Amino acid sequence: MSMKKKRQVLSAMALSVGLLAGSGLGAMNVEATTSIEAKIQESKQSIGTLTAPSQSKAAELVKAAVKGEIESGLSKSQKNNESYVDYRVLEEVKDYKGQDLVKLQQTYKGHDVFGKVLVSQVNEGVIKTALGDVAKNLNGKKGLKEKQNLSKEDASSYVTDTYGEDIETLKETTVEKVVYVNEKEKASYGWKVDFSVAAPSFAEGFVILDTKKGEVLLNAVKEMDQALSDDAIQYAKGEKGPGNGGGKGKPGSDAIVVGPVTGSGVDKNGNSRTFTASEMSDGTYELADYTRGQGILTYDANYADLNREYRLYPGELLSSTSTTFSDDEGVSAHYLATSVYEYYLGEYNRNSFDNNGQQVKSVVHAWDSSSTNDPENWFNAASVNDGAMLIYGDPLAGAYDVAGHEFTHAVTSSESDLIYSGQSGALNEAISDIFGVAIEKYVNNGSFNWTIGEQSGQVFRSMSDPSSIQFSSTLVYPDDYDDYQNLSYDNGGVHFNSSIINKAAYLMAEGGSHNGVSVSGIGEEKTFDLFYYANVDLLTADATFEDLRNAVETVATDLYGAGSTEYQAVTNAFDATLIP
Repeated sequence: MSMKKKRQVLSAMALSVGLLAGSGLGAMNVEATTSIEAKIQESKQSIGTLTAPSQSKAAELVKAAVKGEIESGLSKSQKNNESYVDYRVLEEVKDYKGQDLVKLQQTYKGHDVFGKVLVSQVNEGVIKTALGDVAKNLNGKKGLKEKQNLSKEDASSYVTDTYGEDIETLKETTVEKVVYVNEKEKASYGWKVDFSVAAPSFAEGFVILDTKKGEVLLNAVKEMDQALSDDAIQYAKGEKGPGNGGGKGKPGSDAIVVGPVTGSGVDKNGNSRTFTASEMSDGTYELADYTRGQGILTYDANYADLNREYRLYPGELLSSTSTTFSDDEGVSAHYLATSVYEYYLGEYNRNSFDNNGQQVKSVVHAWDSSSTNDPENWFNAASVNDGAMLIYGDPLAGAYDVAGHEFTHAVTSSESDLIYSGQSGALNEAISDIFGVAIEKYVNNGSFNWTIGEQSGQVFRSMSDPSSIQFSSTLVYPDDYDDYQNLSYDNGGVHFNSSIINKAAYLMAEGGSHNGVSVSGIGEEKTFDLFYYANVDLLTADATFEDLRNAVETVATDLYGAGSTEYQAVTNAFDATLIP
């Protein structure tokens, strides 16, 4: 593994969560006389005219191809007709180009084969693209064994065994039997334990436990050293929260919302901002905008210590005696949350991060004494409970790209749901960085750069020159796949390895030469579109760097053509960063 020359750089903190840190054909009707022309670029990517035209529904056509019941151009790794193997339709919608988009989950004896989802695009009754692969040889000598020593009940105790008996959960813990295939393609049964714990410390995600020995096959849990407050728990569960035109304002107050007003204030960067706030029945005004989705709310934690006073979070809605708000961190966070919401709505017709108007809650004046003794200088930000709460230390409240980064984590959770571990976790972080840049450009009237966090006074990552930033005392951020490392911390290096994708995105947009490969840039807006549509439509939860490349190349082909300058820029950018 090559080593890059270390340079004098700004130190950067890594956040633990967020910024740093064989059935019949049925109704099939295929014209067998039509020839099939396919170009199989990768074992997990098939592109071309992959099937003859059919009058069948898109999902049935894809199922028949995957089962090998019809002639197709799918690669060998994308077909399996073994006994007990079947495919369940996860999604059947229209994609970014109006084509039929089908996502099939492979199953074995009725159990999902974890991560084995095939994504196909069907246009006018013809499969045009197939991304992903399926598990093979599940019935062989080395196939799955039914022996089970760990019961479902035993598996469910993982949460209390790990986090203690005295826990507060945000949702009911679920345990599902799955088939897990490791990197050496060995399959085994496992219990997938999905949970979200608010206290005594926050942890959410899932683990897969071997049904034979109880070993952890995969850990995809995001953790924080602190807990969520009672109020935050109630908000996350939907048990509490201000309502449009009748809900309560700050906790303990009988004031109700009278209606929206135009608020104003100066943000942390000295800019005068206007935004929507709420007039309350007691004559005060609050940073709560109910005109967008289910609301954009901004809270003041008043420097409660996350390390000792977590029960006080999210704090109180920021209020004022007039429509002018004087809290510059609050003004910044509220304006930026509104801007991020408007960006996604305007660019992609997306209604909040879940595309269903979910409430956006920001918390300013946060502090964790385990990181600093100075409450006003906590350099940190986080997205917790899949975006239920965005938390900012004072220095980061005014950073445009940080707001975009944290909000985009919630978008990803609602779409591809990239597992926060290893390569998929690194993709999760990189996509957030990419849209952090997009938000900075949007908020800042077209002015932006390719670094993350600079409005805070500190640069956390550089997308144009990743290795100029120190990740730790011994590591700089990598700028190509040769320097990918599976770290024993940082959830396998989700922040560390994200910079490889960041560099590829930068090259696509701006162009340049790297590792002897020249790239002609296509501009930021096209680059943002490519990554957005890949994330929303084509990526699956356990996507690898290779999967991302396949997905972005597919979008470029669909939007601009296989021989286009845009497609060539994408291919060259991934080549330049040595991504397979």
